[in-house]
Amino acid sequence: MSPIKSAIFFVFFFLLIISGCKKDGVDVDYTTLDIHEDINVEKVIFTNDNTGYTCGGKKSESGAIYKTTDAGNSWQKQYSIPSQCIYDIKFVNDTLGYACGENLLILKTTDGGGHWLTQSLYQPPQGYSGRLHNLFCVGNNTVYVAGGANFNVGITYKTYTSGSEWIYNTFDLELRSVWFDNKYNGFYSGYGAIYQTYDSATNFHRLNIDNDFFTSLFFTDSRTAFACGYNGGIYKSSDAGNNWENKLKNSNSLVSSRHFNHIQFGDGITGYAVGTNGLIAFTTNAGNDWSAVTKLNSDTYYSVCVRGNKVYVSSQGGKIYRLNR
Repeated sequence: MSPIKSAIFFVFFFLLIISGCKKDGVDVDYTTLDIHEDINVEKVIFTNDNTGYTCGGKKSESGAIYKTTDAGNSWQKQYSIPSQCIYDIKFVNDTLGYACGENLLILKTTDGGGHWLTQSLYQPPQGYSGRLHNLFCVGNNTVYVAGGANFNVGITYKTYTSGSEWIYNTFDLELRSVWFDNKYNGFYSGYGAIYQTYDSATNFHRLNIDNDFFTSLFFTDSRTAFACGYNGGIYKSSDAGNNWENKLKNSNSLVSSRHFNHIQFGDGITGYAVGTNGLIAFTTNAGNDWSAVTKLNSDTYYSVCVRGNKVYVSSQGGKIYRLNR
């Protein structure tokens, strides 16, 4: 082989090796935070840069709520309950908050999580005693809750009286997420459907989107909405939910047979979606394109919270990952 051909071959071989070693995703700096208990951390939220809450547990075994006042470096258990995992937690202000979980569990605190009281609910017909997955607060008095189980059992609860009375509605499909613009106009997503209500969750209109198990909703403004799905899709609406565009298809190599559990935006431009087997996707152009964070591990990620230049991802085994953007 001539020297010129040898040089060309070497360059080609070198480029082939480099391309073959290229990482699939973007590296990020991160810190592993630990609540020191072997539970699934179902949700992580922050009410300011330093104060945050997590909830979780294990299905039909245990449930717990934790609080941090140092940006997640340490966590203190505030509440525990046997046999009922806690799936979501929200705060209206520094003192008033709600949580929900298994067996139609709804909790309320009025002292920043120091004490949690079980809410008394009207009981639905037999067969609707599943999990409450997600809740949304509108002001101090109004709370909406979505839940269900086994794909074909769904339920909603609402209160206009800060929990003194709860009203339910039943569905024939499992609901996973709820979002309201105001007291009257809201959205529910679940197994194969997204619904809109104009009258405070009394009547529901099915929107023009299906073929996924819609696990999470997030609105960046009154017209721009995002949904992620268990089948691996991310969807965007620019007209308040009337029409939806598939921005990340489940056939994309980024997803690779993994499932999304939760989506959140820090502003109208930058957002994250997390799921199973180490799946973290992000966008920096308002959800039009999505990239992957290099897999930190093979854990299931249950939720994401975007707070300033930090992103908190809740996981299994009592772990929370703080990504530095």
